[in-house]
Formats: sequence, structure tokens, C-alpha cells
Amino acid sequence: MMINKPIQVFEYDFLGIGNQGFETTHWEALGKYNDDHEGNFFRLTHNGVKFQQYVGVIQVGNITIEILPKIGKESSPNGSKDEWQQVLIDMLRECNWMKVYAHDKASLQFKYNSILEAYLELFIKECESILRQGLIKKYRLENSNCNSLKGKILFSQNIQINLVHKERFYIRHQIYDRNNVFNQILYKALKIIPVISQSPLLKDRVYSILLAFPELEDLTVNDSTFRNLVFDRKTTPYREAIEIAAMLLLNYRPDVSTGYNQILAILFDMNDLWEEYIYRQIQRYNIEGWDIKPQEEKYFWKLTNKNRQKSIKPDIVITGKGKTIIIDTKWKLPEDNKPSDNDLKQMFVYNEYWDGITAILLYPHAFFGNVPVFESGEFYPIPNLNAYTRNVGGHVEAVVMHTCGVMKISVLNQEKILDERIGRKINEYLLNKILI
Repeated sequence: MMINKPIQVFEYDFLGIGNQGFETTHWEALGKYNDDHEGNFFRLTHNGVKFQQYVGVIQVGNITIEILPKIGKESSPNGSKDEWQQVLIDMLRECNWMKVYAHDKASLQFKYNSILEAYLELFIKECESILRQGLIKKYRLENSNCNSLKGKILFSQNIQINLVHKERFYIRHQIYDRNNVFNQILYKALKIIPVISQSPLLKDRVYSILLAFPELEDLTVNDSTFRNLVFDRKTTPYREAIEIAAMLLLNYRPDVSTGYNQILAILFDMNDLWEEYIYRQIQRYNIEGWDIKPQEEKYFWKLTNKNRQKSIKPDIVITGKGKTIIIDTKWKLPEDNKPSDNDLKQMFVYNEYWDGITAILLYPHAFFGNVPVFESGEFYPIPNLNAYTRNVGGHVEAVVMHTCGVMKISVLNQEKILDERIGRKINEYLLNKILI
């Protein structure tokens, strides 16, 4: 069987109808999916689709579309998209948005045909591991017509059903078996893999797993299905598989009309992914024992006499050596290192509320570099003398105004793969240049 190579595009690229196998039927299916999700993920035009800040993979009918980080295009317009496919997979893995155990890291070096295959491979591995341990059993209540009395007799149904057969009892009783929500979720997710996957190897593994499953009730899933799950000692091994199953089932849109253009979209906001990656990297290399907090919230405005208020949340707050640094990550490249007015106003407020000595707007660098590229900047004093002076022991003392700098850090290392030492480079710079 011929496996089609994914259509690879970057954030904000345009894919036109008739290009790379993308046809009108695919465009129509994406339109329906986009309507269901309030147009958040991409924008349709009359002759194609314009992608936005979301990266990941979309399976629509017989084609797979991968949306890759735009820095790959900005650093090298003719560069290898396969390199950035691997960068995205590694970044998702590092942030635990692609679940994988440490001992499985080596297997991820295998070159997947698509990001979707990487997710399916992880899910199948988890299911195979669960089967080796044995599917869990749980108690459940069942109504049935039995020849012996056990459990609770349901009198009204018993009269209706057993008016003639006095020897039978319509009862509600407990059963201890594998027909429970955990197994039902895995089974339902496994059944859609042969529909969306183009890999004969993955399909064969799924069919083998399905043969080992008992007959289970079909489960209708939604967000609440997964929110209401309670994991205990017996079901903890299911956690990883359930999380991937949720991703598959909640983002799958079957084509009930023709059956040819079903959609599965696994998409992530690249701004959120970059923020999470930087936080985890800084925390990993936190050898100085700094207090590092993500998304710390403070209120800065409220409607008088009413419980309506606004809050602010910088991406990362670092406190060390009695000083505070604010880091806000930005997944974009500013022209001439000149941040937008809104970004600067935001950083000024962060410094004020967290008593920060400096704020840093952290951008990805388009090219390789051993150390971060940092350009300092400072806010002008407020034109009110009392705002930047204070009375200390009877004399006026100038208050040092806080600053805001621009830092760029390379996403790739010298081997042109994701730099997993970014956090060390940032921390060393903060220690030697700012927290001195």
C-alpha cells in the first residue's frame, strides 16, 4: 500500500485548492469542522485555507496536513520541513503534550511519516502494555431476567415480563467484569485508528489488540466523560492511554454523509507551546534554587461595589538574590528589536505589580547561537517627581526606574535539532548579567 506523504505547511501559510492533492471535498470538510469550532484554527477563503497560529496535524479524508512552526520558514525559506516536523514532535514531548516515558525516548528517534503516526504509535504502545497487565475489572449494576433470585427484584418490570414465567425474576444485580468506562474509551479510540491511519503496520497492531478485547458497550464520549473519570491504584496505568484517547476522540469528526472525508485535528497554539517549553527549560536548569512561577496571577482592577475584576498573569516570574525578573514569551520576530506598544505597556505593569527590576520579552531566534542575544531597554521616568523619588531620612533619594529588555534565543542547536539546553543558556545569562 502506498502511504501518502503529509502536506507540510508553516503557520500562516496558504494552501490552495488543487495544490498537493488538496481538493474541494477536503476544503468543504474543513469548512464544516471550522464552523463547529468557531473558526479558531484556520480561515477559509473561496479557493483555499489560510492557517493561523496553531500547529499540529489535520487528517481529512485521504490526506494529512501538518502545520509546522513558522520560525522554520523565517530562518530558511527553502529549508527542510522534515527538520521542523521533528522539532515540533520533540517540543511536544518535552512539554508532556505528547505523553512518553523516559525509556521510550529512543523509539521516538524513529522517523515517522507524520506527527499523527507518532501519536498513534504512543497510544498503541500504551494499549499493548495495558493488555499485558490485563484489562481491569469493575463492579457495575445490570438489569436482567434470571432463573435465580440475586440482587434486588424490580417488581413492576417483573410483573410485566414474567406474568407467565413465574420461575423467573427480573432483577438488578452486580456484575464484576471488564465492561467499564476505562476499557470502553480505549476500545472506541482503537476502532477509529484503521479509519484515519495510512500505515499498514499500525493497522495490523490495532487489529491484534482489538481481538484481545471482550465485547463492550458502545460509549458516547464528550468532555464530561473524561472530566468525571476518577483514577485509583488499579486504573493509574490507564492514565497515559486515556489522555491520548481523549485527544483522538474529542477531535474526531466522522463523515456521516459519504464516509470519505472524516476529520481528526490535533492542534496546539504555538504561543502556548513556546511559553510552556521555555518555562520547563528554565525550571530544569534551576541549579541556583530560584523561585520560578508560571502564570502567577494578581488583580489590578475591579468594578466598584461589584464583584467584577480584571487580573494580569505574566508568563514566568523569577525571584532570586532578592530580585525579581519577569519573562514574557513571544512566538514572533519583532522588526528591528522594537516591541509593540501593547507588549511594552504590559511589561511596565508587570514590573510595577511584582516589584521587578527588569522585564524580558523573550523571542525565538531564527538562527543558531550559543548564547542568548539580549538588548537592554529602559522606561522613561514618569513626569511626576514624586513617582520616581522618595524621602529617606529627611533627604530625597532617586528611585531607579525598572527596565525592559529584548532577548532572542535560538530554537535549534548546532546539529539543527531542538536545543534542549535553552534553559541553561537563559539561566546563565540571568545569573551573570542581571542577577549580579
